[in-house]
Amino acid sequence: MTVDKLHNYTKTAGLLHWLIVALVAALFCVGWFMTDLPRGAERGYFFALHKSLGLSLFFLMVVRLWWRYRHAPPPFPETVMPWQQWFARRVHFGFYVLLFIQPMTGYLSSSFSGYSTKLFGLMLPSWASKNVVFNDFFTSVHQFSSCLLLLLIFLHIGGAVSHVARDGMATLRRIRPW
Repeated sequence: MTVDKLHNYTKTAGLLHWLIVALVAALFCVGWFMTDLPRGAERGYFFALHKSLGLSLFFLMVVRLWWRYRHAPPPFPETVMPWQQWFARRVHFGFYVLLFIQPMTGYLSSSFSGYSTKLFGLMLPSWASKNVVFNDFFTSVHQFSSCLLLLLIFLHIGGAVSHVARDGMATLRRIRPW
C-alpha cells in the first residue's frame, strides 16, 4: 500500500516528532541512570543534563502545539478502522498532556528541592524556596506520569508495528521529516 501526500504529516511535524522522540528517549535513559548514582559531582552533572533536556522538551512541545494548531493532522488512511482512529486520537491527546506535565512537574520539583535549575549552564531565576512537601508531591507526579508516558509509548509503537505489518512501511513514511 502507498500513502499519498494527503495522508502525510508535514515535514516540520515529522521533524518535531522525531526530535521529541530522541529527547524523550534521552530523558528516560538519563533519568534512570542519574537516580542510582551516589551524591556528588557526577550525579549533579546528570541531574543538570536531565533538567536541560526536560526544559528543551517543554520548549519543543510549545512549538509542536503551535504547529499542530496551525496545521491539522492528515486524515487516517482508509485501512485504519474507526475504533483504531478513536484510540489513536486518545493516545495522541495523552502524549500532549503528559509531554507537558513531565517537564512542568520536573521543573516544579527542582524549584522546591533547594537546588538551582540551569538550562545548559544558564542559571534560571529561582522563584521558590526549598519545600520538602511540594518537592515530594511534584516528584511523585513526575515519576507517576513517566510511567503513564511509557504506557502510551508502548501503545503507540505497538500500533505502528501493527500497521507496518499489515500495510507495509507506508505507515512510517507518513511521519518522516524528509
